[in-house]
This record gives sequence, structure tokens and C-alpha cells, in this order.
Amino acid sequence: MVAPAHAFDPAKVFEGEKLSWKKVFSVFKSARKEGNEEEAVGALKFAAEQGSHAAQWKLGRMYQTGDGVEKDPAAAFVFFKQVADGYSDVRPGTPDWQFTADSMVALGRYYRDGVPEAGIRPNTDEAQVMFTTAATYFDHPAAQFELARMYLDDGDNERMEVLQAARMLKSASDAGHVGAEALLGHLIFEGEFLRRDAVRGLAMMMDALRRASAADHKWISAYQEEAFALASEDERRAAIAAAKVLAGDQ
Repeated sequence: MVAPAHAFDPAKVFEGEKLSWKKVFSVFKSARKEGNEEEAVGALKFAAEQGSHAAQWKLGRMYQTGDGVEKDPAAAFVFFKQVADGYSDVRPGTPDWQFTADSMVALGRYYRDGVPEAGIRPNTDEAQVMFTTAATYFDHPAAQFELARMYLDDGDNERMEVLQAARMLKSASDAGHVGAEALLGHLIFEGEFLRRDAVRGLAMMMDALRRASAADHKWISAYQEEAFALASEDERRAAIAAAKVLAGDQ
């Protein structure tokens, strides 16, 4: 006779021991390895209910991308918000610091674009709050990039807005953010409010294109190709050489 299957009870799995992300993640990985997504998600949800920011963030990412669960932006929004709401209690250098910053960036994008499944309309004010907090309080490169885009796309492109955007992009670019390097390079090449440096700007766009993901390749390529067409032959040669230096080839 086959023994009946027992429903996963996380309270029993973690009974008698202090709940830790290490233990939760161990159960999560083991369940996934065995092909038991229900148990894997159950472990995370139990930890999330106990206030684990790591579990809340992981669930947010899973529902955001459809990783092991059905894609559900409304559920992702809820989990990310649970993490972000506790931002004032997290400390630098802890895992929760990064989880919270990442959650704020995700929320900022949801507020910017709207979440119809959750009845949330686009709200640029809320998006800017999330991006600003993550960019300045947490020094998060992706938030700095998104905030810079808001300054450039939603503003009047006045000098102060462009300079604010450039500062955000410089910080994010220095941290290795590909999109920030490309957009800052574009601003430097254009030289409308920043000191124009065609060689440096084009080299930055070329370097960013080399490192770009599939999601970013199209728009970075468009900027780079436009700049390359406008540059002089001498500027192109100098930019190619400078891009090689940025890539570490020389």
C-alpha cells in the first residue's frame, strides 16, 4: 500500500528553531531540486509571513518574472511593498539593505508604468519617491538611472534637470550600470548642457553597447549609431581607441 502524501507544513519543518534565511533557502532549494514547487513556495511564504525581507523579495521576484509560479504583477507588487515599507529599519551592509533597495526600484517601475492587475494606475509622483529614496538613501545604481531618466523624459530638459540627471548617471555609471554609461555618454556627446566631448561620449556609448544585455541593446545601439554618424573621422578613430581602453583591451 502506498502511504498517503502529506501536505507541506512549514510550521512543522521550522518547529523548535529560530527562523533564518539560510534554513529557509535550504528548504527552498531542496524542494526545487526535487521538483516540488508548491513546497518551495510554501517555505518562502511562511518565512514572508514571519517578516523575512529576503523571502518577501524572493517571492516578489518570482511573481514578477514567473519563476516557478504563474506571473502575477499584483502579487509581486504586494511582496515588494512589504519589503520597502520597512526601509527605515534596515542597516547598511546587511542583506536586507540590498533587498529593500531592489524592492524600491521594482515598485518605482510598477508605479511608473501602472499595475492594472492590482488596480494601480501610473503614478509618476510615487515612482519618483521610490526612485529618489533608493537612489539617494541606498545609493542604488538602477534607481539612479531610472531617476535620471525621469528628469530627462518628464522634465522640461532645463539646465538644472539635466545636471541633476548627469550626477545620477555618473554615480550609476561608476558603479558599472550599462544604461547609465550609455545615457551619460549621449549627454556628453550632445553637449547641450554639459561640456561637449565627442570622443569621450562616443567611447562611453561604444563601451556600453559592448556590455549591453539583450533588453538594452536596441536603444543603446540607436544612440551609438547616431553619434557615430555625426562624429568626424578623427573623432571616430579616437573614440574606438578610447573604447578599447575602457574595455581593458589596452
